[in-house]
Amino acid sequence: ITPALLAPALAPDTWEGCDAWFGPAEDGGFWALGLARPDPALLRGVPMSVPETGAVQRRRLVEAGLAVRDLPVLLDVDTASDAHRVAADAPGGRFAAALGRLTGAGVR
Repeated sequence: ITPALLAPALAPDTWEGCDAWFGPAEDGGFWALGLARPDPALLRGVPMSVPETGAVQRRRLVEAGLAVRDLPVLLDVDTASDAHRVAADAPGGRFAAALGRLTGAGVR
């Protein structure tokens, strides 16, 4: 994740008329959720680590009356295989370096 990727959600004027930013994941989950007013109830009961997690979460936000804007679809890290894919996409990044330290292996 780079500052450029998050720029739409971090610019002060982009929150005008927006209550939530949602980053869907390739596997049906989500990798980011930003709320103008945090409310844990919006996450309670959402099934995690299933293919419909992201759809259920986004629908929950909309049904709560929130104006939701979307970030790009990305790969989130749920498995070791996912971690290696993400590290391979940015081999010079901190994530790849941390994965290498933890696993003793280079980027595949």
